[in-house]
Amino acid sequence: MTLRKLRISLLRLAFIPIIFVAVFIRPEWSLDSFAAFFMELGGYLFLLAGLIVRIWCILYVGSRKSKEIITTGPYSICRNPLYMGTFLLTIGVGLCFENLLIILLVPAIFIPIHVITVRMEETHLESKFGEQYRIYKQKVPRFWPHFSNYNSPDYIDININAIRRIAVDTVGVLLLPVVEDLLELLHQHNIIPVLWHFPSWFHL
Repeated sequence: MTLRKLRISLLRLAFIPIIFVAVFIRPEWSLDSFAAFFMELGGYLFLLAGLIVRIWCILYVGSRKSKEIITTGPYSICRNPLYMGTFLLTIGVGLCFENLLIILLVPAIFIPIHVITVRMEETHLESKFGEQYRIYKQKVPRFWPHFSNYNSPDYIDININAIRRIAVDTVGVLLLPVVEDLLELLHQHNIIPVLWHFPSWFHL
């Protein structure tokens, strides 16, 4: 199994408890409250930020990941910006769904998976590219961006596969608020049961 397939398999498993929480656990406070409004607004901002980061990364990496070392654009300030975009998206999902349990689950599940995957990828890249990758690793942080490192050419080649990935990401993010509204409707009409309302003291 390749590293990419392993990462995708782990992420699919990780989404099972998150989907369960999103569907069957809801907050106790009113959906018309200020808490709900600000959480949903924050969720949209996180979703937008995550989508922008992922689009930015996909434009630069295209289908070249693991085939060559990408050191420009977002990859000049952080070695794993695509994962950071995914992390922002998942936080946005928790906020959009007004579900703090998802926000707690995201770091508890995704951080260990990504740290393990990234370390395995780094070992693979170091064995494949040797000193070239070691120099890159010394200059650019793993996750936390170092903006003073930023550099980019005036022009980049964009792979058609990158456009497809961007389209899929964008459609997926745009559908999330629709899914959240649909879930609210299904809960209100008792079509889908709410197994637990987490109490009002559990909100921001």
